[in-house]
Amino acid sequence: MKLIVFVVLFTFLSGCNSIPKPVAPHLLFHQPNDVSTDALVAQSYLLLSQEAYRLKDYDYEFELLNELADYEYGPAQLEIAKKLLKGHGKEYVHGTPLEWATKAAERDYTPAILFLAQWYRYGGDGVDVDLKEAMNLYARAIELGDYSAATELGYIFIRHWREEKGYETAQQLFANAAYHGDVKALCGLGIVYRESKKLKDLEKAADYFQVSYVRGYKECAFELGYLYHRSKPNTQQALRWYQVAAKNGSRDALNNLGMMYNNGDGVDIDYSRAKSYFEQAVELGSRLSFGNLGSLYELGKGVEQDYDKAVYWYQKGVDRQDAQSMHNLGTLYSLGSGVEKNREKALSLFEQAADLGNRFSAFNLANAYYYADGKEQNDELALEYYLVSARAGYAPAFCQAAEVALKDSWTLARSYFHEGAKLGQEACLKSLVKGLRANKEQDIPIVGLLKAFANRDVAFANEMLGHIYQFGEFGLFRSFEKAQAFYLKAAELGAVNAFANLGFLYEQGDLVEQNLDTAASFYQKAAELGSALGKNYLATFYLNGVVVKKDRTKAVALYQEAAELHNTAALINLGDIYLDYGSRDFQLKACALFKKAYELGAKRAAVRHSRCVVEQTGDIKSAYQLLEDSRGQDCSLCVVKQAELILNKQIEGKSQLEAFGMLQNAAQAGNAAAAYKLASLYESGGIKSQDLALAFNWYRTSVTLGEVDALNKIAEFYWAGKGVDKSEDDAVEAISQLAKAKNFNVASFVGEHFYHGVNVDIDLNKARYYFMKAAQQNDGVALNSLGVIYRDGLRVAVDTELAKDYFERSAHLGVPDAMHNLGALNLSQNKEKDGLEWLQRAAEKQFVKSYILLGDYYASHDANEESMRKAVKWLKLAADEKAPDGMYKLAMLLKKQNRNQFTIEVQMWLKAAASGGHQAAVSELKVFELQRE
Repeated sequence: MKLIVFVVLFTFLSGCNSIPKPVAPHLLFHQPNDVSTDALVAQSYLLLSQEAYRLKDYDYEFELLNELADYEYGPAQLEIAKKLLKGHGKEYVHGTPLEWATKAAERDYTPAILFLAQWYRYGGDGVDVDLKEAMNLYARAIELGDYSAATELGYIFIRHWREEKGYETAQQLFANAAYHGDVKALCGLGIVYRESKKLKDLEKAADYFQVSYVRGYKECAFELGYLYHRSKPNTQQALRWYQVAAKNGSRDALNNLGMMYNNGDGVDIDYSRAKSYFEQAVELGSRLSFGNLGSLYELGKGVEQDYDKAVYWYQKGVDRQDAQSMHNLGTLYSLGSGVEKNREKALSLFEQAADLGNRFSAFNLANAYYYADGKEQNDELALEYYLVSARAGYAPAFCQAAEVALKDSWTLARSYFHEGAKLGQEACLKSLVKGLRANKEQDIPIVGLLKAFANRDVAFANEMLGHIYQFGEFGLFRSFEKAQAFYLKAAELGAVNAFANLGFLYEQGDLVEQNLDTAASFYQKAAELGSALGKNYLATFYLNGVVVKKDRTKAVALYQEAAELHNTAALINLGDIYLDYGSRDFQLKACALFKKAYELGAKRAAVRHSRCVVEQTGDIKSAYQLLEDSRGQDCSLCVVKQAELILNKQIEGKSQLEAFGMLQNAAQAGNAAAAYKLASLYESGGIKSQDLALAFNWYRTSVTLGEVDALNKIAEFYWAGKGVDKSEDDAVEAISQLAKAKNFNVASFVGEHFYHGVNVDIDLNKARYYFMKAAQQNDGVALNSLGVIYRDGLRVAVDTELAKDYFERSAHLGVPDAMHNLGALNLSQNKEKDGLEWLQRAAEKQFVKSYILLGDYYASHDANEESMRKAVKWLKLAADEKAPDGMYKLAMLLKKQNRNQFTIEVQMWLKAAASGGHQAAVSELKVFELQRE
């Protein structure tokens, strides 16, 4: 009976002329001569098997299919594979669905090749995603003349290789397929022109999408909606085309409509409408919408918050391999929100989601490995997952990946920082700049990145560009105008340190004319805005009385404020002040500040901190190790202090030659302080025998490496002929170079050296010669020095009027020393009004000698109460500045006022003066001790 049915069916089909393009027999059978050469016979068998399936005659169905399969008939082999995938026919055939589909594909049966390619492309049913295999299969199909395969291959490129090369390849594939009439390929071309940076043409993309849709590829309506949603914003057009796509059954369009109403993306937020769209998308199988529905219930948007329903929808999404549902559910378990907290389950879900490409889960998983939070610490896996997250589009993950890589390779870390910065991550940019500086790299492209950020009004980028133009970094020339412009913009954007940096430009005076008043003004602005840097700079001005009234109390207060903001310079400066107080309590406070500065990364605090360690614990070994850990550019003195500990025989197992070697290596690596120390050792014979020539060479090396103060030693060596030929000219030249380096008047500076005998012999004639040259340039210091020379008759005849003239010129230039000298000279000439006026002007500039002279004047002028009050006031100011003579005179005045009694206050000031080396105070204390006996 079955045979009769087959013969009838075969006769019917063979009489029909409607079959186009019959398949060549050699494409159907491996052994074509064993059965009929007419392909219709095989097709008839296949049709009969389908009819048998309809009649539920499964024995006969597979009898036919097996017979065809025995002859390696591709369509039958593919049919068996499909039936097995549906769970049908396992008892009739041997082998897996994959094996049967592969057999069909090996016969170059194009539908089987396409079926298998899609299977590898998306995975499932026991097959892992294998894009490489899928691409190879599509390529075979293209060779066999199936242009739809070119379209599918193009989609793989645009979905998985979103780089310009991928888009270019896809464009060629789509163009070829479109030429042969594949309308889906037209849609693919639109995607290329929408997504590619190089080929981007949104008008052309819209045209291709519309043509593809009109010619029958209805799925392209979604791409049009996405174009107007994301690339060429037009809310009305986006809604229109998403709705068209939704009517054609696009679950992605329904999901995106839901997201638009959920986020208020071009439309008013409408959670109810969003929920409706998500529900429709879910019915069509949208995996994303499960997670979105769950999110509505988790957050209570448009519905009553219900964690149970949120978990329900998330779990539905998880069951359907939706990565976002996995991530959201994992987050609930991680936080314990609506469910019992379960870190292990959370990480399991994050891992599943990460494997499906969820960038946020990959990031969370990376954190778990990096911070050992639920996973064993593993930098390798942390880096792997950070990169998965980053390459899936979560830019901050590049910054974290860089931090992990930094442990082993700056080069690798730099590349990740750079990628993150290019994607707009400010944290990556900051770390990149910091790393480039630390590694002394002049990476000019960083300037382009900074300018891109600056154009987006990022405060850090503007401030950093100001810094780069201030110091001439990364291959750029220094420019005050550009530095100023960027600093002002940064300040406008809220960078509180920008004003402080601008003030420093005016304080230094190397790119712009020095203006300390302007500097102080900017420091004040910065401090008022809460800048720790500004507070530190302003404190230093108050401490030293630079264009503001000297105020140690205010300076300390500002340093304390800056220190509380973790400014390491302020911590160190405040510590130094506390050390000056001398008491044990303040010493402990100072050491605590140095330690904190060190812990905050200020390696230059290591020397002070190590000294505290020795003083407080006596642990020299720990202090030595601390210096060892801090050696480098940020603590050039660390190696010097290490060498000194060794040379003082305080470190067991270390020889003097080792100390010498340490210094030599450091100097050769560019450490100026080490070179200076070597020079001093050769000069003194501290390690080997004295070698003045080598000492000179090392001093010169120290200068070359940036230690300009070593020029004083160069001058000394030339002047005395130590290790070099004696040369006054070269000595003067060295002093002149030092003056230029410190921005001093050269002639005045040289004169000071001859006047005081610094590195040269005292020679008042030469001093006067250089002061005269400087006076012609209106240098205030030189004018004052000339006044002293003529007032005291130093190798010249005394000329009080000429001295007074020099003092006046200098005083009018603002030199406090000259104001004092002019005031004292007027007092000596009984010109009390002028004398007191100039002394008070000097005192206003915190010139301590004027405090003392004013105190002496009022103490001896009248015995009335007002005079005594003024005398005490001025001497107290001098005493507060720790001037021994001021402390002694204050003590004696207080003693006199208290009927020669050694009050507690008198004793305090006498002891302070005595500790400062004041011999009269020492003698007075002896008198006190005798009286007590």
